[in-house]
Amino acid sequence: MQTSRLELIRLEAHHVPGYHEIWSDPVATRWSPHGPCKDVDASEKWMSELLLDVNPLGENYAVLLRPVVNLNDIQQQDSESNTVLQPGGFLGWVGTWKSKPIPEVGFIFHRSAWGFGFATEALNAFVQLYWRVKPQFDALEAYCDTENEASVKVLRKSGFVFVESIVGDYVLPWMEPSLRSSLRFRATRPLIETTTS
Repeated sequence: MQTSRLELIRLEAHHVPGYHEIWSDPVATRWSPHGPCKDVDASEKWMSELLLDVNPLGENYAVLLRPVVNLNDIQQQDSESNTVLQPGGFLGWVGTWKSKPIPEVGFIFHRSAWGFGFATEALNAFVQLYWRVKPQFDALEAYCDTENEASVKVLRKSGFVFVESIVGDYVLPWMEPSLRSSLRFRATRPLIETTTS
């Protein structure tokens, strides 16, 4: 699937290097209970749980920068950006890492890709795609830390509605306080309007 700037393609084993660039970064992964991966093998093992042969009900996509994007419109903030903010660069991942009882969506992006609206663009595209390819599901849920303002904005802009706060439901040992609380959001399949004549 393509948007104006992005291409979402099925996550596959050859995406490990891009996936590892993100999951080896303690800042990019600070809101995940999994935390950063220590090496490529750890990232490969972590990513393997998202692949179709292991997670057949999941829909998981690499988010790549399309060649048509004018790179002059994207401020290259540092030399590391050059490996990501380029045609075909692995910007991030979006998908459903579990499907029962309600599919749960997640997303993570390389730090160099933050601040350009890529996460919102990718999640909007993913949700539309999900309703088409998964007719058996009528809802998607997402959880994020109460202090993760960036993810809250992305979810709200992508049509997710706040459902509830869950106090003290997970631990992030590197944060203060380490016992964290979550916000639960939900998106539901749009109703198809029928007309009668």
